Amino acid sequence: MSRLVRQPGQMRTHGARPASSGAPQRRGSTQQRIASALRIQRPGEDKAILVPALVLVGIGVLMVFSASAMNSLLKTNDAYGAGIKQLAYAIIGFGFLYFLSAIDYRRWRPFAPIAMAISIGLLIVVLIPGVPTEAGLRRSLSIGQISIHAAEAAKFSLVLFLADFLARRGNEIGKTWESMLPPLLAIVLSVLLVLVEPDLGTASILGLIGFSLLFVAGVPLRWVLVPGAGAASVAIGMMFVNGYQAARLGGFSDPFSDPTGATYQTLQGLIAMAVGGPLGSGLGSSQQVGGINIPYAWNDYIFAVIGEEAGLVGMLIVISAFMAIALRGLRTARHAPDTFGALIATGIVVWISGQAFVNIAVVLALMPVTGVPLPLVSQGGSALIVLMAAIGLLLSVSRETMDPSQAGGSDARAHRGWRNGGASLPSVRRSSYGSPTPYRR
Repeated sequence: MSRLVRQPGQMRTHGARPASSGAPQRRGSTQQRIASALRIQRPGEDKAILVPALVLVGIGVLMVFSASAMNSLLKTNDAYGAGIKQLAYAIIGFGFLYFLSAIDYRRWRPFAPIAMAISIGLLIVVLIPGVPTEAGLRRSLSIGQISIHAAEAAKFSLVLFLADFLARRGNEIGKTWESMLPPLLAIVLSVLLVLVEPDLGTASILGLIGFSLLFVAGVPLRWVLVPGAGAASVAIGMMFVNGYQAARLGGFSDPFSDPTGATYQTLQGLIAMAVGGPLGSGLGSSQQVGGINIPYAWNDYIFAVIGEEAGLVGMLIVISAFMAIALRGLRTARHAPDTFGALIATGIVVWISGQAFVNIAVVLALMPVTGVPLPLVSQGGSALIVLMAAIGLLLSVSRETMDPSQAGGSDARAHRGWRNGGASLPSVRRSSYGSPTPYRR
């Protein structure tokens, strides 16, 4: 929410909020008075979102340094190579975070369909035989030294596209099949293309994001439950079709059934957290002689490394940071000035908190192994950069939030009530200038 500061003769302007500035100044040149009248003061971003996100990124860089040192030394003769790369990705990601947080989120709205089309294209390209991919897996497109994880771009694009489409259609969404075709097509294509890779865990997160936004936007439940149940059935079927996923499911039901094979990673993660105790065994202890050997400790199981080296205290800090982002993100969604911003905030919260929940539940042996990394913490270049860009977009929405008691205006015309056909979101209803308006169903 921006403020337009006018020195002499304040006048209410649509899309801006005049700030009180005391007695008008009569001195100064005409150029100075014009510059003063056009000066824009933007409120700061929500520190309760920014600080926990930066804490998680910092913990992630530190833990990647610690967990990957031995593996990096054996592969590249550089114990700190993977950690330095993660630090570089974090710096680039912070640049995207700052850039997106400083720009009004509504400026990206016209690019939502283009972003969705590009992400679908990337998901198709990585499946084409002969296209260079990272480690031969049909997930990341390799261009020289750059690796682009297509599914991470799809998560960001799906949030942007659905927020734009559902906000434009408002309460008309779900009344006809034609109104539901574009959002369902975007969700189904994204999920199916990721399933073909195959990557069941990431496909589940995409489905969670998509159907959560449909539900929050007020789409009739038949459009949420029926496709959602169908997607869940396909996912369960894929578990039994793919041998390694069936083995993971069997290992989840009995973690001690194959301690040197299918359940080795699960048991090693549990042992590592038990060894860590309340305060942990110390930074780098997992790489020392006698440390717990966890496969892919710097990626899917980095939470177990945190438990071993930082103990219960470290794990609680990580969980608390994710909870802070989720709670403040939902507050941002409830107080957003328009449906588009509310849906963006909701989608990003579901994305980050849902993925964090799945990863932590897997490490604690509460869910079958899915291969879903811990957001903002696990190793990964494109994943970290895209996630930090999403945090920047969430911070941009948080800049525009306001309480009903505040006077003044909003940059966006609120369209969330039945009076103007907006989507029914659980929030205080306001007029275009931010004053409370009655809302009745």
